[in-house]
Amino acid sequence: MIKLFQRGRIFLGLSVLGLAACAQTGPAASRLSPGTFRTVVIDAGHGGKDNGGLSSRRMPYRLREKDLTLDTALRVRKNLRRAGFRTVLTRDNDTFVELDDRVAMADRQGTGAILVSIHYNATGNESANGPETYFWRADSHGLATRIERRMAAIGGLRPGGVIRRRLRLTRNPEIPAVLCECAYLTNAADNRHAADPAFRQKVANAIAEGVVEESRSGDEGIAAVPELYAPLSHASDRVVARSHPRKHHRVRRIG
Repeated sequence: MIKLFQRGRIFLGLSVLGLAACAQTGPAASRLSPGTFRTVVIDAGHGGKDNGGLSSRRMPYRLREKDLTLDTALRVRKNLRRAGFRTVLTRDNDTFVELDDRVAMADRQGTGAILVSIHYNATGNESANGPETYFWRADSHGLATRIERRMAAIGGLRPGGVIRRRLRLTRNPEIPAVLCECAYLTNAADNRHAADPAFRQKVANAIAEGVVEESRSGDEGIAAVPELYAPLSHASDRVVARSHPRKHHRVRRIG
């Protein structure tokens, strides 16, 4: 966490892809108070017919995102249950679940719940590396910040920061929601990390610790952000490459 601030790498990506003409800024609002939630919906990205990101033959290990997300989600669930939270998994095996069904599952939990979606990144740029945490709702900024800080403290990673982006799993839920990209399967160093169960446990610990801290402290000490109003995200939405101080992304659908 300290390393993250020293390097100045946490930033808020406010250029939301494809939304410059339709997003409207409202007043700062919807900050979470301590004890707001005790239920955590844990979403293991992809699954079944959807492998998610894949590492190339050039990487040290051939990895499928859907396997890593499920493994990490199960570890997060164990940690959060131990901490006294109620947990709900969108999938607990190699099953395909539509994104809109994941959103509906989260919304059914009602107030007092949050959604944490777990992913591993992939891109054609092999230099892109490190964890990134996405959010859209103003009341999700604190949660995203706390999780990203914890992941940034894992040794060997160069954090990409907290990024505001309209995705189906950040924009559409009616509860606070974040999407965590834990590492890049297409970067050699990150690839080695992701293949290691001990590393995935560190990632799970970081996510769970961020959730626990947000539940305990709410948004205290986290800068407020304005609410942005934009249409719900749909499958037809196109995610366009964004500017980044360390790396450049190709077009990719992640939400």
